[in-house]
Amino acid sequence: MKLYTLSLFAIVSLLVACTNAKELEPEVEAPQDTNVIKGVVVTDMNSYKSDPLGITSVVVDKNKMRVGVKYSGGCKKHEFELMGNKMISKSLPPKRSIKIFHHADSDDCREIIEEIIVFDLSAFAVGDGEITLRLDGWEEPISYLPIR
Repeated sequence: MKLYTLSLFAIVSLLVACTNAKELEPEVEAPQDTNVIKGVVVTDMNSYKSDPLGITSVVVDKNKMRVGVKYSGGCKKHEFELMGNKMISKSLPPKRSIKIFHHADSDDCREIIEEIIVFDLSAFAVGDGEITLRLDGWEEPISYLPIR
């Protein structure tokens, strides 16, 4: 009987020790976004050329904007830039026009590509206050409050 009780106590102790060890393991952080494209402020966005691009979704999370895009291609690597107009409105909150520029590298393929592109919005902040971004090709205004 003593052997049975001692064995039972050892097994329970082992199980409790294993459970506590798992609780003490450090939490694994969510993977960081790779290939985040930094937005830039320019004086004249009209002097830049862009290949066709459809915008299917926009989500702002802290200083990042995830944009669902759709374009034709599939044979070459496509590049994207996010540019914002230097001029802002004097409204409350202020407004800034922004545009995604798509560079298809003369890709003549016709496959419809859909992907999510992540942009850093930090360059478009005006102090620490909220700003409304007007993304060309997207109907809804985008509210952005920078996180420092």
